[in-house]
Amino acid sequence: MSKIFIFLGLSLCFLSSAYGGSFTCKGHVKIIALSPGNGTLQVDTGFGTHYLCKMHEPYNGVHPDICKAWYSMFLTAQASGREVSQTYSDKNGTNCSSLGTWVVPKPLPYYVKIEQ
Repeated sequence: MSKIFIFLGLSLCFLSSAYGGSFTCKGHVKIIALSPGNGTLQVDTGFGTHYLCKMHEPYNGVHPDICKAWYSMFLTAQASGREVSQTYSDKNGTNCSSLGTWVVPKPLPYYVKIEQ
């Protein structure tokens, strides 16, 4: 049993060093919009308005099906008053306050969830 815990611990250390860690931004959905011209999903959860994906074509590596799921999640969170957390890879010392506003965030979130 202890070998399993050692293996898991080493695996986590390797992943942290390989991916540079991560950070999570949690907040309430303030803005959720779709661009009528190209279907770009724009969301602000308190850390700037971000262009995340497009509803009808791949954009920044995000498939349209994922974009539609994110849109649904953000709408659900906003309607229910629940917070959303977005987790990002931290490769360059980026944090929630340095993602920018009215931009495609670099990096894009790799994990989005509605908080309980």
